[in-house]
Amino acid sequence: MIDTGSTINKAAEALFAKGAARVIATATHGVLSGAAVDELKNSRVSEVIVTDTLPTPAEKRFDKLTVLSIAPLIARAIQEVFSDGSVTSLFEGRS
Repeated sequence: MIDTGSTINKAAEALFAKGAARVIATATHGVLSGAAVDELKNSRVSEVIVTDTLPTPAEKRFDKLTVLSIAPLIARAIQEVFSDGSVTSLFEGRS
């Protein structure tokens, strides 16, 4: 979850201090409260990736933000349930 963005920025700065050339931040939930948008927009983080598990209104979107849909995952889970398949299979082979 990315709420205010300050923890992400601190972690990114620690990675840059250890020699990282690029940092991409990812989270399932992009809460983006308070000054998070400005915090992330003005950070050294190259890209911020969140899912659409929470709505991201237009005023919280910025150039470095990518919002990924979870719809294909939910659709496949429903398909597995109704075809007596395995929901666990959605996550096999992923680390």
